Amino acid sequence: MEYRRLGRSGLNVSKIILGTMNLGGPTERTESLRIIDQAIDAGINVMDSADVYAGGESEKVLGEALSRSRKRSDLFILTKVYMRTGDGPNDVGNSKHHILASCESSLKRLRTDYIDIYMLHRTDFNVPQEETLAALDLLVRQGKIRYIGCSTHPPWRTVEALWISDKHHWPKFVCEEPPYNLLDRQIENEIVPMCRVYDLGIITWSPLAQGVLANRYEDPNRLPPNSRGTQKTIYAERITQKGIEVAQELGRKAQAKDCTTAQLAVAWVRPGLRPRGPGTMRQLGCPRQLCIGPF
Repeated sequence: MEYRRLGRSGLNVSKIILGTMNLGGPTERTESLRIIDQAIDAGINVMDSADVYAGGESEKVLGEALSRSRKRSDLFILTKVYMRTGDGPNDVGNSKHHILASCESSLKRLRTDYIDIYMLHRTDFNVPQEETLAALDLLVRQGKIRYIGCSTHPPWRTVEALWISDKHHWPKFVCEEPPYNLLDRQIENEIVPMCRVYDLGIITWSPLAQGVLANRYEDPNRLPPNSRGTQKTIYAERITQKGIEVAQELGRKAQAKDCTTAQLAVAWVRPGLRPRGPGTMRQLGCPRQLCIGPF
């Protein structure tokens, strides 16, 4: 496994990290534990979760696995806050109330005293960023979180947050987590340049475009039973005929390289392995700025 520094932090993280959205549901507990164990054995040292994944079961399974492994100090837990976690009017968003309550709940489910990277799952336009960042600063000073980051934020909001943190001497975001894959390259326009300028790490989500780039679909109108596209309407809406055609061509390229379509799709995203320049996109039948999504 190769490692690199995560943005402005001092952490050396594996170039591939384990996303745990499906662990604990629909992936059952025993299989979820096996996946985590194999990831650790392979040298992956970042586990990416969120308080809402599988209704909190993802964090519970992850906490169990890390307790069994006895490698907690060598591993970095990344989890998130923002999404709705209850029926109350304050059980959502980036208010101080919700952040502090969600952090406590995540710590209990994860069976740990601290979270390595605590991330805002989305930006909250209804809460001043001063309140949000002050809450994160409090958690850092309490020793409950160590680094902070953001996910799927408009770049101007991320930069605004950096300026606010600089003004108040609060912790700054060390990374951004946007969607990025062969079908969705929007982050190349503004987010990637922003991260380069402000020394933010990039951890991407949906490298397989919700399974499309694993070449699992043949017809957007006839989805295989129990596939990801059948789980939620939001997933089904992102499975398009054009995306399937690109995945099929990617599959032919993968076959020629003696690897799976999913492996080639992840290699395209992975730092240091992604083919450079527009030529590769043209070989796959894609225009240089192809974006089918968002994913």
